[in-house]
Amino acid sequence: MATNQILRAYSIKDVSKRINIPTGTIRQWEKDLQGLLHVPRSKQGARFYTQTEISLLEKVKEMRANNLSKEMIRKLLERHNTKVSEAVSETSETSMPAVAEKAVVTSEKPAASAMVPNTEELFAAMEMYRQHMLAEIKDAMQSNRNEIIEQVKKEISSGSMQTVQGLSKSIQRSSEKTKTEVRELAHTVAAASERTFETFEALSEDIAKASERTSETFEALSEDIAKVSERTSDTFEALSIDIVKASEATCDKITKRLNESSKITTRDYKNMMAKVSQDVKTAQKEINTVARVLNRDQEAFVDTMNQGLKELTQVIREREEAFHGMVTSFREAAAAKNEKKWWKPWS
Repeated sequence: MATNQILRAYSIKDVSKRINIPTGTIRQWEKDLQGLLHVPRSKQGARFYTQTEISLLEKVKEMRANNLSKEMIRKLLERHNTKVSEAVSETSETSMPAVAEKAVVTSEKPAASAMVPNTEELFAAMEMYRQHMLAEIKDAMQSNRNEIIEQVKKEISSGSMQTVQGLSKSIQRSSEKTKTEVRELAHTVAAASERTFETFEALSEDIAKASERTSETFEALSEDIAKVSERTSDTFEALSIDIVKASEATCDKITKRLNESSKITTRDYKNMMAKVSQDVKTAQKEINTVARVLNRDQEAFVDTMNQGLKELTQVIREREEAFHGMVTSFREAAAAKNEKKWWKPWS
Protein backbone atom coordinates (compact mmCIF):
# COMPACT_ATOMS: atom_id res chain seq x y z
CA MET A 1 0.00 0.00 0.00
CA ALA A 2 1.35 3.43 -0.98
CA THR A 3 1.85 6.14 1.64
CA ASN A 4 0.86 9.76 1.37
CA GLN A 5 3.62 12.39 1.39
CA ILE A 6 2.64 15.57 3.25
CA LEU A 7 4.65 18.64 2.35
CA ARG A 8 5.73 20.64 5.35
CA ALA A 9 4.83 24.34 5.27
CA TYR A 10 7.06 27.01 6.78
CA SER A 11 6.15 30.55 7.76
CA ILE A 12 8.19 33.51 6.54
CA LYS A 13 9.69 33.86 10.01
CA ASP A 14 10.92 30.23 9.98
CA VAL A 15 12.37 30.68 6.49
CA SER A 16 14.13 33.85 7.63
CA LYS A 17 15.80 31.98 10.49
CA ARG A 18 16.66 29.02 8.28
CA ILE A 19 18.41 30.93 5.48
CA ASN A 20 19.52 33.82 7.75
CA ILE A 21 17.83 36.53 5.68
CA PRO A 22 15.50 39.26 7.07
CA THR A 23 11.79 38.93 6.30
CA GLY A 24 11.75 42.31 4.57
CA THR A 25 14.49 41.16 2.17
CA ILE A 26 12.51 37.99 1.38
CA ARG A 27 9.41 40.05 0.53
CA GLN A 28 11.54 42.32 -1.66
CA TRP A 29 12.96 39.30 -3.53
CA GLU A 30 9.39 38.11 -4.11
CA LYS A 31 8.56 41.48 -5.71
CA ASP A 32 11.78 41.55 -7.78
CA LEU A 33 11.28 37.97 -9.04
CA GLN A 34 7.56 38.26 -9.74
CA GLY A 35 6.59 35.53 -12.20
CA LEU A 36 9.56 33.31 -11.27
CA LEU A 37 9.14 32.99 -7.49
CA HIS A 38 5.58 31.90 -6.69
CA VAL A 39 4.85 31.92 -2.93
CA PRO A 40 1.55 30.20 -2.03
CA ARG A 41 -0.81 31.87 0.42
CA SER A 42 -3.52 30.66 2.77
CA LYS A 43 -7.16 31.74 2.63
CA GLN A 44 -6.34 34.45 5.15
CA GLY A 45 -3.52 35.74 2.91
CA ALA A 46 -0.60 34.47 5.02
CA ARG A 47 2.52 33.30 3.16
CA PHE A 48 3.76 29.71 3.58
CA TYR A 49 6.85 28.19 1.97
CA THR A 50 7.70 24.63 0.94
CA GLN A 51 11.11 23.12 0.33
CA THR A 52 10.92 24.18 -3.34
CA GLU A 53 10.58 27.88 -2.55
CA ILE A 54 13.27 27.62 0.16
CA SER A 55 15.74 26.05 -2.31
CA LEU A 56 15.04 28.82 -4.82
CA LEU A 57 15.59 31.47 -2.12
CA GLU A 58 18.91 29.86 -1.18
CA LYS A 59 20.01 30.04 -4.84
CA VAL A 60 19.03 33.73 -4.94
CA LYS A 61 21.01 34.30 -1.72
CA GLU A 62 24.13 32.70 -3.28
CA MET A 63 23.81 34.83 -6.43
CA ARG A 64 23.35 38.00 -4.36
CA ALA A 65 26.44 37.05 -2.34
CA ASN A 66 28.37 36.95 -5.66
CA ASN A 67 27.24 40.57 -6.33
CA LEU A 68 24.99 39.65 -9.29
CA SER A 69 22.43 42.27 -10.32
CA LYS A 70 18.65 41.75 -10.19
CA GLU A 71 18.41 41.55 -13.99
CA MET A 72 21.18 38.91 -14.19
CA ILE A 73 19.54 36.81 -11.45
CA ARG A 74 16.21 36.99 -13.28
CA LYS A 75 17.79 35.89 -16.57
CA LEU A 76 19.61 32.95 -14.91
CA LEU A 77 16.42 31.78 -13.22
CA GLU A 78 14.49 32.01 -16.51
CA ARG A 79 17.15 29.87 -18.24
CA HIS A 80 17.08 27.40 -15.37
CA ASN A 81 13.28 27.10 -15.52
CA THR A 82 13.43 26.63 -19.32
CA LYS A 83 15.98 23.80 -19.01
CA VAL A 84 13.97 22.13 -16.25
CA SER A 85 10.75 22.27 -18.29
CA GLU A 86 12.52 20.79 -21.35
CA ALA A 87 14.02 17.99 -19.23
CA VAL A 88 10.63 17.22 -17.73
CA SER A 89 9.00 17.04 -21.18
CA GLU A 90 11.71 14.66 -22.49
CA THR A 91 11.41 12.47 -19.41
CA SER A 92 7.63 12.27 -19.80
CA GLU A 93 7.96 11.26 -23.47
CA THR A 94 10.51 8.48 -22.78
CA SER A 95 8.59 7.15 -19.79
CA MET A 96 5.22 6.83 -21.57
CA PRO A 97 5.80 3.28 -23.04
CA ALA A 98 7.06 1.93 -19.75
CA VAL A 99 4.08 3.39 -17.98
CA ALA A 100 1.74 1.81 -20.55
CA GLU A 101 3.33 -1.65 -20.11
CA LYS A 102 3.12 -1.31 -16.37
CA ALA A 103 -0.53 -0.33 -16.64
CA VAL A 104 -1.26 -3.47 -18.70
CA VAL A 105 0.45 -5.69 -16.15
CA THR A 106 -1.24 -4.08 -13.20
CA SER A 107 -4.65 -4.24 -14.88
CA GLU A 108 -4.49 -8.02 -14.76
CA LYS A 109 -3.98 -8.04 -11.01
CA PRO A 110 -6.93 -7.64 -8.63
CA ALA A 111 -7.60 -4.13 -7.40
CA ALA A 112 -5.73 -3.28 -4.25
CA SER A 113 -7.48 -2.12 -1.17
CA ALA A 114 -8.14 1.60 -0.81
CA MET A 115 -5.65 3.71 1.04
CA VAL A 116 -6.73 4.79 4.50
CA PRO A 117 -5.77 8.44 5.12
CA ASN A 118 -3.36 9.00 7.93
CA THR A 119 -5.47 11.35 10.06
CA GLU A 120 -2.84 11.75 12.77
CA GLU A 121 -0.32 13.20 10.29
CA LEU A 122 -3.05 15.43 8.83
CA PHE A 123 -3.98 16.76 12.29
CA ALA A 124 -0.31 17.26 13.15
CA ALA A 125 0.24 19.23 9.95
CA MET A 126 -2.91 21.30 10.55
CA GLU A 127 -1.86 22.00 14.14
CA MET A 128 1.61 23.05 12.99
CA TYR A 129 0.08 25.30 10.32
CA ARG A 130 -2.25 26.81 12.92
CA GLN A 131 0.65 27.52 15.27
CA HIS A 132 2.65 29.16 12.46
CA MET A 133 -0.32 31.26 11.37
CA LEU A 134 -1.11 32.37 14.95
CA ALA A 135 2.53 33.24 15.54
CA GLU A 136 2.63 35.30 12.35
CA ILE A 137 -0.66 37.06 13.21
CA LYS A 138 0.57 37.82 16.74
CA ASP A 139 3.86 39.16 15.39
CA ALA A 140 1.99 41.37 12.92
CA MET A 141 -0.39 42.62 15.62
CA GLN A 142 2.52 43.26 18.00
CA SER A 143 4.40 45.20 15.35
CA ASN A 144 1.24 47.20 14.52
CA ARG A 145 0.69 47.87 18.22
CA ASN A 146 4.29 49.02 18.66
CA GLU A 147 3.98 51.27 15.61
CA ILE A 148 0.72 52.77 16.97
CA ILE A 149 2.28 53.34 20.41
CA GLU A 150 5.39 54.92 18.88
CA GLN A 151 3.23 57.14 16.64
CA VAL A 152 1.08 58.21 19.62
CA LYS A 153 4.22 58.91 21.67
CA LYS A 154 5.67 61.00 18.85
CA GLU A 155 2.41 62.95 18.46
CA ILE A 156 2.14 63.52 22.23
CA SER A 157 5.80 64.51 22.40
CA SER A 158 5.41 66.82 19.40
CA GLY A 159 2.24 68.38 20.88
CA SER A 160 3.95 68.79 24.30
CA MET A 161 7.02 70.38 22.71
CA GLN A 162 4.86 72.76 20.69
CA THR A 163 2.81 73.65 23.79
CA VAL A 164 5.93 74.19 25.92
CA GLN A 165 7.48 76.31 23.19
CA GLY A 166 4.27 78.35 22.91
CA LEU A 167 4.16 78.80 26.68
CA SER A 168 7.84 79.77 26.74
CA LYS A 169 7.32 82.32 23.98
CA SER A 170 4.20 83.70 25.72
CA ILE A 171 6.01 83.93 29.06
CA GLN A 172 9.03 85.47 27.37
CA ARG A 173 6.85 88.05 25.61
CA SER A 174 5.04 88.79 28.88
CA SER A 175 8.38 89.09 30.72
CA GLU A 176 9.77 91.42 28.06
CA LYS A 177 6.58 93.49 28.21
CA THR A 178 6.78 93.61 32.02
CA LYS A 179 10.46 94.58 31.86
CA THR A 180 9.65 97.35 29.38
CA GLU A 181 6.87 98.65 31.61
CA VAL A 182 9.16 98.49 34.67
CA ARG A 183 11.79 100.42 32.73
CA GLU A 184 9.18 103.01 31.75
CA LEU A 185 8.05 103.19 35.40
CA ALA A 186 11.67 103.61 36.51
CA HIS A 187 12.17 106.36 33.93
CA THR A 188 8.95 108.05 35.10
CA VAL A 189 10.00 107.84 38.76
CA ALA A 190 13.48 109.10 37.88
CA ALA A 191 12.01 111.97 35.87
CA ALA A 192 9.62 112.79 38.72
CA SER A 193 12.54 112.64 41.17
CA GLU A 194 14.55 114.93 38.92
CA ARG A 195 11.62 117.33 38.72
CA THR A 196 11.21 117.17 42.53
CA PHE A 197 14.94 117.75 42.98
CA GLU A 198 14.83 120.67 40.57
CA THR A 199 11.82 122.00 42.48
CA PHE A 200 13.75 121.69 45.75
CA GLU A 201 16.72 123.46 44.18
CA ALA A 202 14.45 126.24 42.92
CA LEU A 203 12.82 126.50 46.34
CA SER A 204 16.22 126.55 48.01
CA GLU A 205 17.32 129.33 45.68
CA ASP A 206 14.10 131.21 46.42
CA ILE A 207 14.65 130.76 50.17
CA ALA A 208 18.27 131.84 49.84
CA LYS A 209 17.26 134.88 47.82
CA ALA A 210 14.48 135.62 50.29
CA SER A 211 16.95 135.22 53.15
CA GLU A 212 19.35 137.54 51.39
CA ARG A 213 16.59 140.03 50.83
CA THR A 214 15.51 139.62 54.48
CA SER A 215 19.06 140.13 55.62
CA GLU A 216 19.36 143.19 53.46
CA THR A 217 16.07 144.40 54.86
CA PHE A 218 17.26 143.77 58.43
CA GLU A 219 20.45 145.61 57.70
CA ALA A 220 18.53 148.49 56.18
CA LEU A 221 16.16 148.51 59.11
CA SER A 222 19.03 148.43 61.55
CA GLU A 223 20.59 151.33 59.76
CA ASP A 224 17.24 153.13 59.73
CA ILE A 225 16.75 152.32 63.42
CA ALA A 226 20.24 153.47 64.17
CA LYS A 227 19.79 156.61 62.14
CA VAL A 228 16.20 157.25 63.26
CA SER A 229 16.13 156.45 66.95
CA GLU A 230 13.18 158.69 67.49
CA ARG A 231 10.67 156.29 65.83
CA THR A 232 8.18 154.80 68.18
CA SER A 233 7.77 151.15 69.18
CA ASP A 234 4.55 150.94 67.13
CA THR A 235 6.50 151.34 63.93
CA PHE A 236 8.90 148.58 65.00
CA GLU A 237 6.01 146.22 65.80
CA ALA A 238 4.44 146.89 62.40
CA LEU A 239 7.67 146.01 60.68
CA SER A 240 7.95 142.81 62.73
CA ILE A 241 4.42 141.78 61.75
CA ASP A 242 5.18 142.35 58.09
CA ILE A 243 8.28 140.19 58.33
CA VAL A 244 6.34 137.32 59.99
CA LYS A 245 3.63 137.44 57.33
CA ALA A 246 6.19 137.35 54.56
CA SER A 247 7.86 134.30 56.13
CA GLU A 248 4.53 132.47 56.57
CA ALA A 249 3.57 133.12 52.95
CA THR A 250 6.90 131.75 51.78
CA CYS A 251 6.48 128.55 53.90
CA ASP A 252 2.94 128.00 52.61
CA LYS A 253 4.11 128.20 49.00
CA ILE A 254 6.89 125.69 49.62
CA THR A 255 4.52 123.24 51.36
CA LYS A 256 1.93 123.41 48.55
CA ARG A 257 4.53 122.71 45.87
CA LEU A 258 5.90 119.71 47.78
CA ASN A 259 2.41 118.22 48.29
CA GLU A 260 1.50 118.63 44.63
CA SER A 261 4.72 116.91 43.47
CA SER A 262 4.19 114.00 45.91
CA LYS A 263 0.58 113.48 44.79
CA ILE A 264 1.55 113.39 41.09
CA THR A 265 4.34 110.85 41.71
CA THR A 266 2.09 108.59 43.85
CA ARG A 267 -0.73 108.65 41.25
CA ASP A 268 1.63 107.68 38.40
CA TYR A 269 3.12 104.84 40.42
CA LYS A 270 -0.32 103.42 41.34
CA ASN A 271 -1.48 103.49 37.70
CA MET A 272 1.64 101.70 36.54
CA MET A 273 1.36 99.00 39.24
CA ALA A 274 -2.30 98.38 38.34
CA LYS A 275 -1.37 97.95 34.68
CA VAL A 276 1.43 95.50 35.52
CA SER A 277 -0.92 93.46 37.77
CA GLN A 278 -3.52 93.28 34.98
CA ASP A 279 -0.91 91.99 32.50
CA VAL A 280 0.24 89.32 34.98
CA LYS A 281 -3.36 88.13 35.53
CA THR A 282 -3.92 87.94 31.76
CA ALA A 283 -0.75 85.84 31.31
CA GLN A 284 -1.87 83.47 34.10
CA LYS A 285 -5.28 82.99 32.46
CA GLU A 286 -3.62 82.17 29.10
CA ILE A 287 -1.30 79.61 30.76
CA ASN A 288 -4.26 77.93 32.53
CA THR A 289 -6.21 77.76 29.23
CA VAL A 290 -3.27 76.18 27.40
CA ALA A 291 -2.80 73.63 30.22
CA ARG A 292 -6.47 72.58 30.01
CA VAL A 293 -6.25 72.20 26.23
CA LEU A 294 -3.12 70.06 26.61
CA ASN A 295 -4.85 67.79 29.14
CA ARG A 296 -7.84 67.33 26.82
CA ASP A 297 -5.56 66.47 23.88
CA GLN A 298 -3.67 63.90 25.94
CA GLU A 299 -6.91 62.27 27.12
CA ALA A 300 -8.16 62.13 23.53
CA PHE A 301 -4.92 60.45 22.38
CA VAL A 302 -5.11 57.87 25.18
CA ASP A 303 -8.78 57.10 24.38
CA THR A 304 -7.95 56.66 20.69
CA MET A 305 -5.10 54.29 21.51
CA ASN A 306 -7.27 52.20 23.85
CA GLN A 307 -10.05 52.00 21.25
CA GLY A 308 -7.56 50.83 18.60
CA LEU A 309 -6.20 48.14 20.92
CA LYS A 310 -9.74 46.92 21.70
CA GLU A 311 -10.58 46.67 17.99
CA LEU A 312 -7.36 44.76 17.25
CA THR A 313 -8.02 42.36 20.14
CA GLN A 314 -11.56 41.74 18.83
CA VAL A 315 -10.22 40.97 15.34
CA ILE A 316 -7.72 38.45 16.77
CA ARG A 317 -10.47 36.70 18.73
CA GLU A 318 -12.72 36.51 15.67
CA ARG A 319 -9.92 35.01 13.56
CA GLU A 320 -9.04 32.45 16.24
CA GLU A 321 -12.70 31.44 16.53
CA ALA A 322 -12.93 31.07 12.74
CA PHE A 323 -9.79 28.94 12.67
CA HIS A 324 -11.01 26.75 15.54
CA GLY A 325 -14.24 26.23 13.59
CA MET A 326 -12.27 25.20 10.51
CA VAL A 327 -10.16 22.72 12.52
CA THR A 328 -13.30 21.29 14.12
CA SER A 329 -14.91 20.80 10.70
CA PHE A 330 -11.76 19.02 9.46
CA ARG A 331 -11.81 16.69 12.46
CA GLU A 332 -15.51 15.92 12.00
CA ALA A 333 -14.94 15.17 8.31
CA ALA A 334 -12.00 12.87 9.15
CA ALA A 335 -14.02 11.09 11.83
CA ALA A 336 -16.86 10.58 9.35
CA LYS A 337 -14.44 9.04 6.85
CA ASN A 338 -13.00 6.65 9.47
CA GLU A 339 -16.45 5.23 10.17
CA LYS A 340 -16.69 3.87 6.60
CA LYS A 341 -15.54 0.34 5.80
CA TRP A 342 -11.98 0.09 4.52
CA TRP A 343 -13.06 -2.28 1.66
CA LYS A 344 -15.73 0.18 0.41
CA PRO A 345 -13.88 3.38 -0.49
CA TRP A 346 -16.25 4.06 -3.39
CA SER A 347 -19.41 4.06 -1.26
